Amino acid sequence: MRKFFIPLFFLSALSLHLSAQAPKDIMKEPISVAMFQATYAFQLPAFDTYKSFGVNHTVGGSIIYKTASNWLFTVNGNYIFGNKVKGDRTEIYGEGITTSDGEITGGEGTYVLLNINERGMHFQGEVGKLFPIAPNPNSGIFVQGGAGFLFNRIRTDYSQDMYNTPYVLDGDYEYGYDRMRGGPAFHLELGYLYMGNTRTANFSVSIEMTYARTRDLRKYDFRVFADPETGQMLPVGFNDPHKRYNDFYYGIRLSWNIPTYQRQPEEFYYN
Repeated sequence: MRKFFIPLFFLSALSLHLSAQAPKDIMKEPISVAMFQATYAFQLPAFDTYKSFGVNHTVGGSIIYKTASNWLFTVNGNYIFGNKVKGDRTEIYGEGITTSDGEITGGEGTYVLLNINERGMHFQGEVGKLFPIAPNPNSGIFVQGGAGFLFNRIRTDYSQDMYNTPYVLDGDYEYGYDRMRGGPAFHLELGYLYMGNTRTANFSVSIEMTYARTRDLRKYDFRVFADPETGQMLPVGFNDPHKRYNDFYYGIRLSWNIPTYQRQPEEFYYN
């Protein structure tokens, strides 16, 4: 996390310096500029991610520095969320805490209404190149790639009823069932960046792919299942520290950019 915030601080300071520079005509010449970016992505899962989760969304933010030679340097962070977790509740929580029909009871002995979702984070740094096309030399097709860290997990939400709390999932107990995994992630993106005369009309649209080589981040899995032959209840137990997963996301990303350059004087445009 610390390694992520150091370049973030550097680019923030750089953007303040660039914003104080004299304005340039972005319609006629490539410029160096720092941009703050808000992003949203719709993603589909593949490989091991597909076995665990359905479609997901991400929201996040970036700081981008574009050089006068149209190189792109980016640091960003994204929050991953989705409402589709594969499998029924018995598969997700095991037979040790679920009833015969796959429900979980609370302190009052009645069923608890659960919301089971995907959650995660993705931090990365990227380097890319912009290839100018219309309408100006600061807009065009871009390609960039980078590396970072990604993790995902199962998030369980339930109504905060003091009399019917599902104590088997309350507090730290949830961590024994969330199957959090994470690891190094690699990202590729291809899209179009538009930079206008003002700070309000700046955006990008892209397709992206993210691959992460992940491992279990929880040492112990609380789930318990019955042995199909003996009927004996056996815990999953300690996770294999050498097991690795292939997590893969691909989708479409939309971004709104806030550049730090100054707007050109009005008379400059009409001459």
